[in-house]
Amino acid sequence: MKRLLIGDNREPLLASLETILKHWGYRVTASSRPQQLVAFLKEISPDLLIMGTPLLSAPDPGLREAVARKIATAPCPLIILGDPGSAVPKALSCEILDVPLDIFALFEMIQKYLEKYPRKNLRLTVKLPGMYSRGESSLLAEVLSLSSKGLFIRTGNHLERGDQLNVVIPLLGMKKELEITGKVLYRTDPAPENNYLQGVGLEFSELSEETRETLTAFIEQHLLGELANRDPSLEDQFQKPADTEPE
Repeated sequence: MKRLLIGDNREPLLASLETILKHWGYRVTASSRPQQLVAFLKEISPDLLIMGTPLLSAPDPGLREAVARKIATAPCPLIILGDPGSAVPKALSCEILDVPLDIFALFEMIQKYLEKYPRKNLRLTVKLPGMYSRGESSLLAEVLSLSSKGLFIRTGNHLERGDQLNVVIPLLGMKKELEITGKVLYRTDPAPENNYLQGVGLEFSELSEETRETLTAFIEQHLLGELANRDPSLEDQFQKPADTEPE
């Protein structure tokens, strides 16, 4: 399991990052105290550092120097969480994420540094009723995962790679319905190792900008809403999705 060390004196942001990164399956060590972070840098070997600008730009250079030593002597990339009131230390090799965070940008950067085969798209696990059509026939199906690029539907009907489908998805909570065209990328046949799941993975054809924005807003809203049940302040730390209508 990949390990991250996170330091920031903005407590709600620190707690929110810890919640979401653990949800994504990573081991997280977090602190808002510079001296404790310096000790952690000596004791553990994280795969990735995430540090807040306010801590690194503080007058005491102890943490800043400890971070510089770590990234110079170990394969340990650094992501800095920006802050309008603090300058990023120029001597540190890093990438910057602005706050409030864009959850899609965070996911992409985490995948880039921690995964051998990075996923390009943030996927949402769902259970949505859906309907797809191929030609004149329309069939019911269950949408089990959803991203801005595609989806997976459970269906017992035989579909082949390359088949073109029109899919209708109700976006529960937004009082909207999307109709999207795509093609089958792969098929999953029922077997003991996948709990007898049968369905297909679909890649969307070109989406309009409006459809893409609606889809990403739905994904972000539901992911943050799910995690906010554990950490009510989490949603305040991320960029707000597009306005949606109450259910």
